[in-house]
Amino acid sequence: MATPNTKPPSLPPTLVRLLLVIGLLLILPHIGNLKPIFIAAGLILLTWRASTLKFPRLLPNKWVLAPLSIGLGLLVLKSFGMSLGPDASSSLLIILLGLKLLECKTPRDVQAVIYLCFFLLITPFLFDQRIEIAIYALGIFFMLLFALTINNTQANTLKNSPLIRLSGTVLLQAIPLMLIFFIFFPRMIGPLWAMPDESSAISGVGDTINPGAISNLALSDETAFRVRFNSKPPEQKNLYWRGPVFWDTDGRTWKHGLSSSAAKTQETAGILQYQYTLMMEPHQQLWLYGLDTPISAPKGARLTSDKQLLLKKKLSRNISFDITSSPHLNNTALSKNDKERALAIPANTDLRVIDLAKRWQESSGSPRDIVNKALQFYNSEFYYTLRPPSLGKNPVAEFLFETKRGFCGHFATSFATLMRAANIPAKLVAGYQGGVYNKIGDFYNIRQADAHVWVEVWDGNSWIRVDPTAAIAPNRIEHSVNASLQQINGNINFLITPPDGLKKWVRQLTWAMHSIDYYWQSAVLAYGPEKQLEFLSNVGITKWGDMVIWLASLSGLILLVSASFLLYIQRQRHDPLQKSYLSLCKKLSKKTGERQQHETTSDYFEHVIQQRPDLSNELSTLRTQYLNARYGNADAANFIASAKKIKI
Repeated sequence: MATPNTKPPSLPPTLVRLLLVIGLLLILPHIGNLKPIFIAAGLILLTWRASTLKFPRLLPNKWVLAPLSIGLGLLVLKSFGMSLGPDASSSLLIILLGLKLLECKTPRDVQAVIYLCFFLLITPFLFDQRIEIAIYALGIFFMLLFALTINNTQANTLKNSPLIRLSGTVLLQAIPLMLIFFIFFPRMIGPLWAMPDESSAISGVGDTINPGAISNLALSDETAFRVRFNSKPPEQKNLYWRGPVFWDTDGRTWKHGLSSSAAKTQETAGILQYQYTLMMEPHQQLWLYGLDTPISAPKGARLTSDKQLLLKKKLSRNISFDITSSPHLNNTALSKNDKERALAIPANTDLRVIDLAKRWQESSGSPRDIVNKALQFYNSEFYYTLRPPSLGKNPVAEFLFETKRGFCGHFATSFATLMRAANIPAKLVAGYQGGVYNKIGDFYNIRQADAHVWVEVWDGNSWIRVDPTAAIAPNRIEHSVNASLQQINGNINFLITPPDGLKKWVRQLTWAMHSIDYYWQSAVLAYGPEKQLEFLSNVGITKWGDMVIWLASLSGLILLVSASFLLYIQRQRHDPLQKSYLSLCKKLSKKTGERQQHETTSDYFEHVIQQRPDLSNELSTLRTQYLNARYGNADAANFIASAKKIKI
């Protein structure tokens, strides 16, 4: 503890600059996630602190900091109330970091700033867990270790190889312990943040379908899910990824219902089957997407009678599922209640729609004949486009008899209505069609641009898939939409011609990046409670208590090995500088007591100076010489010579 007359050591400007750079790097990932006012406040506080390096008088006193802190705290409170969500916590930590830097004047303050930075380092993962964020955070983590080392040794320069090596060594030593905790520490059930944001956006296919519901997704290159087949996959045109099923409509909107009963077990021996792993992105919905048609539900889901895969809870994190499907598994169930639902048409249905369907019905001998006539009707007069004219109160009739231009939602909703008017049970199935095959990663990337809607009709014996879009735009089924070139008011572009030249290299790079992201999600983000239990059960760990025992044992073993290694290194011969320093400590201990293990060099010399103020000048010189020689570029001979001359 310093005497009242002792002036606290000033902070090296290089250390302050390093902390400012770290603070800036911690704020940058939050741009776009937090309200601009908090990003701006954090940057202003950092700029204010940076200006004090040139103009020290700008450092605020407590009479300025106190009201400023209260005002910014009230701003956070007004913006978020008593919320403890990621937005509120991240904004508050940014404000606290800026304020703490403004009052940072001593090494003790620096210590608090660094610890605060460690907490702020975690917050970007509350919004995004991509591997780029993890690598970015690892770099900042190393910088924080470096800053911590500089602060404890009071080095005056950042060009310090010994300290850089020391920081890197500490980081490398932490990796085995990190892996042990990642594998064995009990995984949380739910999102990373304990209090999830219920208002988070729902991506992909929603729980309602209208004629234009899917066209807006055609512009999005965002990943919906990824699929890796265990064997040769189906052709592109047969990649129908089944999602929610829509039975009920009011003439404008089709609604998804969860009232379907469980699927009955069907004989699957001898039929073609596809086994695959589906890595699902969180979409805040209850359904999964399985290759049409799923045979059984994976763990954590159930298969309904209309072949929907439904989860028990909305999907809020990355999870992988092992699924088996078959294109030859026909759904032959049609209860009385389902038949009534599949034939219901709104009372306000336009008579032109009903008349057209009745004419087909009267001139046809079977449901399949009616389906074929409807497809011919679409193929001869309709146009596939992302920019269809707007529809009014009777969208089906207006589309069929007036505009005749639309996207898959227009074709599917109108086709299902026509089938019902012709006394053929019909329902909508939403999901995705196709996908982009990644040759580097050997998986399919199904994007939001691949979102699609088709129809299932009852032919008298079973449900059959009918995709009216295929009759008008076969390229949409045989090739994926090129979302990177797509414009809302332009013609639809498809991934038909393989790229060449620079575009080919760009595609290869994109595939590589997607592959890295896929394996990151598979190995890290999808390692939830289910995968952890499955992995540990393979090595005989099936109980929570066993998991804790293994975690404690392996962690203790790693710490023991690390401590033994450090002791071994410590017992090795010291360099001349260290020998001289230890000899000096032994000499001083006769008058001032033994040096404590937890004491740093600076703390020890300060302790000795307090007991021997008569040696203040000599000991201060020795301290400076030792630190400059140990962590700087000074010659060790000066310290060695001075240490020999001092008389206790």
